[in-house]
Amino acid sequence: MKKPIQAILRVLQGNIKLPDNTDVRLIQTPPETDNTPCITIDDSGGTRMLGKWFTNKDYPLPETHPQYDPKNPNQLYSRQVIVEKRGIDLDLNIWGNTEDERESIIQQIQYLFYLAQSDHYTYCSHYDKETGYCSTLDDTCPTMDNVTDMRGAKQQCINPEEYGYENIFNQYDIVRGSFDVEPAYNLDDLNTENITLRSIIRVSCDYHDYHIIGGKISEQIKYNGD
Repeated sequence: MKKPIQAILRVLQGNIKLPDNTDVRLIQTPPETDNTPCITIDDSGGTRMLGKWFTNKDYPLPETHPQYDPKNPNQLYSRQVIVEKRGIDLDLNIWGNTEDERESIIQQIQYLFYLAQSDHYTYCSHYDKETGYCSTLDDTCPTMDNVTDMRGAKQQCINPEEYGYENIFNQYDIVRGSFDVEPAYNLDDLNTENITLRSIIRVSCDYHDYHIIGGKISEQIKYNGD
C-alpha cells in the first residue's frame, strides 16, 4: 500500500463520526447504496517518478543478517538504499445519504488534515490513541492537559526533542511542503433510482520510497470494514 494512503488512513480511520457516534467506514471500492455513508480512496491515476538516487540510511538488521545481534535487535546500521521520489494525486470520495451527512463528513476530514499539518500531538508516532500514552515516556502524554506551555496551548508536543516527536509526514516519508488538500467538489449521481450524494477531496503530495539493497519486507495496512 502506498505511503500517502497509509498516512491518510492514519489520519481518518476511527476519527470520522456520524451523529450517533458510529464510525464512517473507509472501504476500498465504490459502495452499494446500503453501505453509505462511507469514504473511498481512489489512486487510479498512479504515481509520477520524480527522481531516483543511491544513499545510505540507518536501519536495524533483519534476523537473517550475519551481523544481527539478538541481544541488541534495535541497533541501527548504515545500509545502502535506492531512493525513489514519487508524486501522487489521491481522490477521497465521500458518499452520503443526505446533504447534512455529507457536509459533516467533509468538515471533519478537512479539520483532521488541519490537525495533522499543525503537528497535533495525537499524530505523533509515539502516541497511542486508545490509551493516551506516550511510548517514549511509558506514561500519559503530558501535552493532553497542558494549557500553560506555549506549545501545549497549541496542542503540540511540549518537548519534541526530549520525547522524540515524529509527525505524520516523517512517519510516511512525505515531503511536507508538497502536501496539498484541495476544496471539496460534488459529483452526485442523479440518474439512479436512489440518488447517491458524492463529493471528492483531492490530496496531492510527493513522497520517498526506500529500497534497501538486499530487499525489505513490506507491511500491509487494511481498511476497516473490509
